[in-house]
Amino acid sequence: MALLLVATSEGVVPFLDGERGPTELEGRNVRGLARRCDEWCAVADRHSVVRRTDDGSWAELGTADASLTCVLPAPGGAWCGTSDGQLVRLHEGVFAPVEAFAGVDGREQWHAVGSRSPYVRSLTETSDHRALLASVHVGGIPRSGNGGATWRPTIDPEADVHQVRAAPNDHALVLAPAAVGLAVSRDAGSTWEVVTDGLHATYLRAVAFTRDAALVSACDGPFGTLGALYRWDTFDGGALVRVTDGVPEWLAGNVDTGKLDADRTVAAFADQDAVYMSDDGAATWSRLAVDRDALDPAGVTGIAISET
Repeated sequence: MALLLVATSEGVVPFLDGERGPTELEGRNVRGLARRCDEWCAVADRHSVVRRTDDGSWAELGTADASLTCVLPAPGGAWCGTSDGQLVRLHEGVFAPVEAFAGVDGREQWHAVGSRSPYVRSLTETSDHRALLASVHVGGIPRSGNGGATWRPTIDPEADVHQVRAAPNDHALVLAPAAVGLAVSRDAGSTWEVVTDGLHATYLRAVAFTRDAALVSACDGPFGTLGALYRWDTFDGGALVRVTDGVPEWLAGNVDTGKLDADRTVAAFADQDAVYMSDDGAATWSRLAVDRDALDPAGVTGIAISET
């Protein structure tokens, strides 16, 4: 069975094995949807962190003064990125700034593209919980190896990273889709190399992990119209292989950060027209019977899926 949550500006729409359920958090602007193991968190109305309970209701964990851009569930609360390029820690209902992140080396090289200021676009933690990484748009990937006490830069900011994500079953593997291709780290995000072999375009926005592969989205630029999904073997590496079974020849533009997710044998993504699901490790796909406009006129803001 698969539970898919589709976040929108008017709430969260759940799908259990493709069957739509009642809207959750109805009327709330939900973004930054994130799943860690069996825990689901999101940003509601830009300032609140909410967590989903087993019965489908959502509990308020805390409300910040800052505008929140992403969330990573953590014991006792969450890590959250902000729209002004800061990091805050939510613990037991209280937000506190992460001072070491504010002073990370290389901040003077950060710059805004498509926003008023550089912002934290995504957060991830390695499966052994030893490394915490943040992607900054545009500012590279700061990394902490001591629970957020200190941070250091790890990649050229001009790579224009859009997401960073650690593998769920390999503590050393971290991937980062960027404007230059797929950045790959085999040492928990300390160093990076870029893979482009097999891509029709090097502009990448999103990444997710199945049981034995990674999925990445590519498009012919930030405002491009020729989008595609690729599969990359996380064990052998090599070229990226385009996903074709059950999806259009070209996806509708970018599959954006946060709009691609996977868990073992199930996966889902949203392009600018529709939501697609797979239940066989991303080998074949089917389009949900509900168009994005029927979910919410403003479109989908995030995707998260779990094999139940």
